[in-house]
Amino acid sequence: MNFKRCDRVARDIKNELGNLLIKEIKDPKMGFVTIIDVKVSDDLRVAKVYVSVLGSEEDKENSMKVLIRARKFLRYSLAPRLYLKNLPELRFFLDDSSKKASHIDEIFDKIKKEP
Repeated sequence: MNFKRCDRVARDIKNELGNLLIKEIKDPKMGFVTIIDVKVSDDLRVAKVYVSVLGSEEDKENSMKVLIRARKFLRYSLAPRLYLKNLPELRFFLDDSSKKASHIDEIFDKIKKEP
């Protein structure tokens, strides 16, 4: 099996970001945030962090604002933990796959009810 370096870096960023969100970010506007996935570009310049937020649309919006404001802090906090020469830029995206999955379930339920 071939493992790319960007996959290892993505896994490490996901683990360390999870720890940082639990221990370091103390903003009361921050909701219950879960890191779903991290994708790092092949050149290790950009890390796309997909997060899921539990709560209302307002909670999701507030949590995303907190993450975007804290991204420099998070990036520099990751530096000593990852031992990389250049740390990727963090970009946060809201993962709405659970919303899509529930919509698909609704469609299947409608299909089952039809004769």
